Amino acid sequence: MRRRPTWSELPPSVRAAVEARLGTRVTAATSHDGGYSPGLASTLSTAAGPVFVKAVPVAEEFSARVYRQEVERSSVLPPDVPAPRARWVLDVPADGTEGGWVAVAFDAVPGRAPRTPLIGPELGAVARLAREIGAVEIAPGVLPELADELDVTCTADLAADRPPGLATYDPWFVEHLDDLAALEEHAAAAARGGALVHGDLRADNAVLVGPGDDLRAVAVDWPYANRGAAFFDLVGMLPAVQAEGGPAPEEVLARHPLPAGTDDDAVTAVLVALVGYFVARSLEPDPPGIPHVRAFQRAQGAAGIAWLRRRLRA
Repeated sequence: MRRRPTWSELPPSVRAAVEARLGTRVTAATSHDGGYSPGLASTLSTAAGPVFVKAVPVAEEFSARVYRQEVERSSVLPPDVPAPRARWVLDVPADGTEGGWVAVAFDAVPGRAPRTPLIGPELGAVARLAREIGAVEIAPGVLPELADELDVTCTADLAADRPPGLATYDPWFVEHLDDLAALEEHAAAAARGGALVHGDLRADNAVLVGPGDDLRAVAVDWPYANRGAAFFDLVGMLPAVQAEGGPAPEEVLARHPLPAGTDDDAVTAVLVALVGYFVARSLEPDPPGIPHVRAFQRAQGAAGIAWLRRRLRA
């Protein structure tokens, strides 16, 4: 597992600014080392109760922007959504020795991370969470439209550019890129809908709460919240489930089916777009501060390709 910076490793000026914003001292901190961003992600214990805080240098431009976006989008989620409440965004200015930082705070969720691989009751809890999120209706204009933010050109770009490393994937995928790109053209329309979409639901973005038969999951990390198709989060998480050693997508869907009325062709079009994204990104250089993400994208791409072959009976 990757390791994030801990509370004690933050610059003193950042710790002081966070404590001032909290209005109390931090007495203990528990780091949450999963996920794919380079900053602090810790539950901080205080006299006023626990709070979950993330912090990153503003020089990490992508992560800093995503942290701000997460608070913005989390703040408009309906109150019945299984998600922690966003509290605040804090800008810590540069001082004589340190550059600036951005910190964000959320309610702490009293639970635990799912085990890897995601199987059994824990998989069931996260799959039910995906269905629960997709059952929430969102009015137009509250969140961005998934169809406008989903990357729906990666497969076509792969077909046109044939980048180095593409041949390391399943030859079937490489040989059929033009046909798959034609399916990808329908992905934006397929992603439209009036449901809440988490947009990045995986085991590392879920917290398990409750024992035994009462086990349930809460979704965290909402920077990509959208309005779109109710099936998206369940479909989107399944390549990661298999990539991390869990069951194949069809096995999961046999127990936890997609929402009633889901169109098979829409699922296929969206899956092509997701696979194209994973493959294309896996062939790019490592992003600063996150050297492990390309391998995970590759594993998801490979799992998604295998699922596509089965869906298309190829």
